[in-house]
Amino acid sequence: MDQSYFCSKASSDEALVLRIQQGDREAYTRFYERHRKAMYLSAYHLLRDDEEAHDAVQELFATVWQHADRIDTKGNIKGYLYTVLRNRILTVLSRSKHFDEYINSYLAFEQQAVSTTEEAVLARELEQLLEEKISQLPPKMREVYELSWNDHLSNKEIAERMAISEGTVKQHKHQAMRILRGKLQRLVSVLLLF
Repeated sequence: MDQSYFCSKASSDEALVLRIQQGDREAYTRFYERHRKAMYLSAYHLLRDDEEAHDAVQELFATVWQHADRIDTKGNIKGYLYTVLRNRILTVLSRSKHFDEYINSYLAFEQQAVSTTEEAVLARELEQLLEEKISQLPPKMREVYELSWNDHLSNKEIAERMAISEGTVKQHKHQAMRILRGKLQRLVSVLLLF
């Protein structure tokens, strides 16, 4: 067989995954090195935390190794990686005590130019999930949340606009974060089943 065909074939994602499915650690290392940086950048854009982004990527590639048999070598392998990464990010977010920081980093990310189609799809899916969960908040709580995060109003400004106390504003914001965290956690549990 022509050696150049073998080399080009051996370096394709499909060929590497087939080798990983057979327990080939060298193929796994090559696959990891090929996709690690793009996966990290996507995770970091959304999480805005170096350690959490690295952890999400490590979990992604651990899943690739442990469940290589689940990867359809004829399908979109890079799409599979982004889907698993999205699920890892949702897991991190659902457990995060700093959910409001995620909201801010997501909004900042949303305004930046997205570098790849996969990142755009991932960002849009997360945006849709977040919008859906926000729309399910009780009306006054949703209004406080939107005035705070969308309009960047202070607690005092929100209280004046809505004719409620600052304490009530703080309570609505705290409850909104708790509810959104809980809903995302349940959503992540469902997504991880697929």
